[in-house]
Amino acid sequence: MNAALLGFVLSVVPVTVVAQDGQAGHHDHAGAPVDCRTLAAPPWSGLSATDRATIDRLQRAARALEQTDAATRAGFIPQFGDIPTMGVHWVNRDRMQDAVQADAPDHLLFARIAGRDSLVGVAYAFRGPVDAKLPTLYDSPLAAWHDHAALGGGGGNTLHMLHVWFVPSPYGPFAGNNFLLAFMAAGRALPNACWIQSEAEVTRFELLATLVDVLHRRSDSTRAQGGRAVARGRVGAAGAGTALATALDAVATRLRPHFAALDSAARAVDRVAWDRAADQSLVELRPAERRLVETMRDRVKGIQSSSAGQPRRNR
Repeated sequence: MNAALLGFVLSVVPVTVVAQDGQAGHHDHAGAPVDCRTLAAPPWSGLSATDRATIDRLQRAARALEQTDAATRAGFIPQFGDIPTMGVHWVNRDRMQDAVQADAPDHLLFARIAGRDSLVGVAYAFRGPVDAKLPTLYDSPLAAWHDHAALGGGGGNTLHMLHVWFVPSPYGPFAGNNFLLAFMAAGRALPNACWIQSEAEVTRFELLATLVDVLHRRSDSTRAQGGRAVARGRVGAAGAGTALATALDAVATRLRPHFAALDSAARAVDRVAWDRAADQSLVELRPAERRLVETMRDRVKGIQSSSAGQPRRNR
């Protein structure tokens, strides 16, 4: 893999968001597998009735904002670019100034799916000290806040955040990262969350999702001739040189039959076939390519740190 491809892989995540990567005290808060039958997809039956009712109210209220022009009229504006595993955060600055309220999320989460911007979740957010008292909005212990130190606005503050997903999420409805967004954006069949449970399965899934994301961004930006890719924060692929295009296209060509097998297995709910195709997809990567996919995955997971262990009291 050449320097051009390295540049693309390391540039997909907007620089302003990953500036905190590597800071002392920060650790992985991508999430961990949850009960794959009750907590990995709506209607989140493993949550308490109260939590499910809150999410249901959020989703019903958000239907009026499913179009980005409606979100704009409601005071939300896109920020941070199109971040892998999160999409684009549309921020309501007025709400950010108010106390956090369970029925009034501060951010909308949009992802490009099937050629359109789709509302895939919401987020609560506020700036404050690292040891700020965190609102308790849900009963579930999964509803753990994370923070983005680089977005804290200075003065020792950080940006505290809690996601709520409206779409399947193998790490639960409140996960900081949703690696399934890559499969959704690329139009690929979603793997069963019960196939993503052990540490080895999680690692394989995250690497696959990262690979799907990188290759989809290349093909997506090519179809858009660079325009939308840049406008939506998809830097790197847009305007890339011949060397980059050749490197990415070569990887895509080698993986095409394996990705097709992944889709077929997921649709047939064939665990054995999916495992085989997933393993073959990663084996197909050359050592340098795999290292760069791992780097990309690690950068995405390093975007946020955990606020877990801090007081969870009403703000």
